Amino acid sequence: MKYFISLLLPLSIFAQTNFISSSSYESNFQLVQREIASAYNPKTTTFTGNKYFYKKSKQATLELNDSEEPIIVLTNYNLLDQSFDIVGEENTLKLLPNKITRVSFNDRVFVSKNGKFYQSIEENDDFSLLADTFLEAYIPEYQPGIQEKPDPRYRRNNSVFLYYKNRFTYIERRKNFLISMFDKSKTKEINSFYKKNKISPRDDNELKTLFIEFFEFLSL
Repeated sequence: MKYFISLLLPLSIFAQTNFISSSSYESNFQLVQREIASAYNPKTTTFTGNKYFYKKSKQATLELNDSEEPIIVLTNYNLLDQSFDIVGEENTLKLLPNKITRVSFNDRVFVSKNGKFYQSIEENDDFSLLADTFLEAYIPEYQPGIQEKPDPRYRRNNSVFLYYKNRFTYIERRKNFLISMFDKSKTKEINSFYKKNKISPRDDNELKTLFIEFFEFLSL
């Protein structure tokens, strides 16, 4: 994939014009499709509202597995299908997580682990703290026999995982669960740190401070 080096500039222009048709832009679009994306086949479900992470596609830098040169594109994270979409004039591409290491926006970074994209909360040489953000379906309250069953609605949800020693561990957002992840000898100290820093299990950044402070005492 050495040819990506020479395509960085045209792909950047290509992204900023949102893939407006021309012979050169179409050629680049086909190259992206062939190498790091596949055709997007949307799920057959009724959905209203915004199914994307951002209101509109944003510029992002793609770091590829087998190339030192990044590629700049306009893309958005599809919360319903958990993929990155690139909208073309005639079709939409879905970025392949096995081809891409990192997708960096100006305010968020997503990384690829085991064939799936996750939002990065913290990454260092010891562990990764990752968020899996998605849309979950639910049925609004209604009176059976009186009201028709409504179509499902969707709400954004967020699960957090610790990636440690090449293994994922789901993190329950409860104080007792968090403390149980560490050596019992550190329970009192972690409790004090938790209280002093007013850690909220619902706050990703505050969770990060807890794991950075005590990661060496993880008992997983």
